[in-house]
Amino acid sequence: MQQYFGVKKDGKKLILNSEDFNHIKNVMRMKENDKVIVNYDGISYICSLNKDLLSCEIDSVFKQSNDKGSIIAYVPLLQEEKMSLVLQKGTELGVDEFVVVYFEHCKFKLPKKDYEKKLLRWNKIVKEASEQSYRVNKVIVREIIGIDQIVLNTNVNILCSLVKNNVKHISDILNTKNCNDTISLVFGPEGGFTNKEEEKLISKGFIRTSLGPNVLRTETVIMFIMSIVMYLKGSANDE
Repeated sequence: MQQYFGVKKDGKKLILNSEDFNHIKNVMRMKENDKVIVNYDGISYICSLNKDLLSCEIDSVFKQSNDKGSIIAYVPLLQEEKMSLVLQKGTELGVDEFVVVYFEHCKFKLPKKDYEKKLLRWNKIVKEASEQSYRVNKVIVREIIGIDQIVLNTNVNILCSLVKNNVKHISDILNTKNCNDTISLVFGPEGGFTNKEEEKLISKGFIRTSLGPNVLRTETVIMFIMSIVMYLKGSANDE
């Protein structure tokens, strides 16, 4: 069943985003009374489409958000294909918010005049990934910033480091007791962080963390960590 995000609720009626009309009518070829899942204000509903295909009537509650905390990923600016993969897979695996950061080793450069256009595209990617994976809360790509603009207000702060000394293993940082806390994750582009960048991130409150002996591609890091988080969340809920 296809999921969409509603923009307004009026009694038992939900209004859909007009931008979804083409997908509903011409891609999915839906008609009046077809069933869809519509997410609004942290609740997903099973609904029946009205004749206009941009509103629907609520039939029942599908699921509600029971996630505790949130996960913020500070991701390096990457070329389009890799950025799309990071955003899509991160969304599917539970990231709630992305912040794109310029690091010194970022090979892809983006003029400020193109920021708004890129953010619109990236937010479309996470919206579609949220719908595909039945996410209850809408994921957002918030902004493009420099490292100095990072301000931490989270409980668990993971810096994915290639350094081998004075570094904690991921198993020392994440566990069933803190996996439902608010988590910030930062990882660098190919080549990692510069020493100066890493020290600056540590001074902001990130903990230098090893992901094991293998050097992972940038786009693999988000899948590796979020798979661990999802496993721990499942284990914590079973306790």
